[in-house]
Amino acid sequence: MNTLTKLNQWLQAGLITPDQYAAISAFETENQPRSNGWLYSFMILGAVIIGLGVISLIAANWANITDSTKLGIDFSLLFVLAVGVFWQYPNRRHGVWFEVLLVGFMLLCLASIGLISQIFHLGGQWYHALLFWAAITFLLSLFARSLFTRFFWVTLLLQGLVWSLVDFTIPDIWQHWKALPAVLLLAPLLSATLYYATFPVKTLRGFSTSLYFWFQITAMIALAAIDIARSGGEMTEYQIAWFVPAYIAAGLLALGILSHRHYRWLNKLLLLSALGLLLLYFHPDWLFSGQSRYSLFGSQAHATVGFWQADDIRAPLLTLAILFLYALHSGNSGRQHTFNLVTFVIGLRFVILYFQAMGGLAATGVGLIVSGSLIIGMTWLWYKSRERLRAWTTGLQA
Repeated sequence: MNTLTKLNQWLQAGLITPDQYAAISAFETENQPRSNGWLYSFMILGAVIIGLGVISLIAANWANITDSTKLGIDFSLLFVLAVGVFWQYPNRRHGVWFEVLLVGFMLLCLASIGLISQIFHLGGQWYHALLFWAAITFLLSLFARSLFTRFFWVTLLLQGLVWSLVDFTIPDIWQHWKALPAVLLLAPLLSATLYYATFPVKTLRGFSTSLYFWFQITAMIALAAIDIARSGGEMTEYQIAWFVPAYIAAGLLALGILSHRHYRWLNKLLLLSALGLLLLYFHPDWLFSGQSRYSLFGSQAHATVGFWQADDIRAPLLTLAILFLYALHSGNSGRQHTFNLVTFVIGLRFVILYFQAMGGLAATGVGLIVSGSLIIGMTWLWYKSRERLRAWTTGLQA
């Protein structure tokens, strides 16, 4: 629904006067962006294709080009793009060329790091290069007007920062794939920490949307991965040292939550509780043994244990608890889309938990009938009650 349609509805409902309607319409018309999203996308696509063509031509004759020529061409292109960015700077608010040239310059900076490293045989890992690139292009990213440019910078920054921090505690990480959970835990915690760090500084608030997006994506991936691993009895050979960067990020995140001025005490309590449960989930051996399994009729591979002692039951229950706390926070904060998404994931996890608990019975015809009926009933009940739950969380008072 566009602005004009909304204004017409408000005018017909008596919410605004005809004079207000005319003033708002004039303001929106005057300040309407001149560039379209599709135009910007195709311009970026064209710039990328041209860049790939130049790279292909150079790669085809790479061995015949001297190092000085490579560096000369590289720095000449950087200079030309820098002049173009400076030339288009006055039109940055309404023009598309400024963003196209800025993205091209930032990409060429990254390519230049790789070229210099190749020519002078410099050491270091790819994530070190990304971190260095993010540092030297930080000031440029502040001038970006498009969400795409800031999203691009934030994405590469997080990649470089996460892997670089984990590399401090896990040398030769590529030889230790069991340390991957340390990366999965650090990614959402670091994204959330940087998200809260943008609020006090007005200049950095343009990165908030991108950081919040990556927090939600990486948090869901981390939660799904640890749920699957704990339910399957895997990941029992952890080392506490691997999680040191994540623990530091968790401490900083807790400070960010506590110092957030717009959160009521309930929001802070919900988020801190979810954070504590997530850290408990990833801890090597406090809660999970990796041995116990539960089935309604027992299991041949593992000794039968009680419902609450089984890893494959405690794991989804812990997942549901974390999701429920975050859903309450989202509803209480007015984030309706996040609330709906998290409640859907909760309902889906409930269904999967049922199959895990029923074990062999779910494979029989009667079990399938009961399972299908339960799925329909739970889905309908959750759908009918989710709005009341959201209204309840929104109405909670500090």
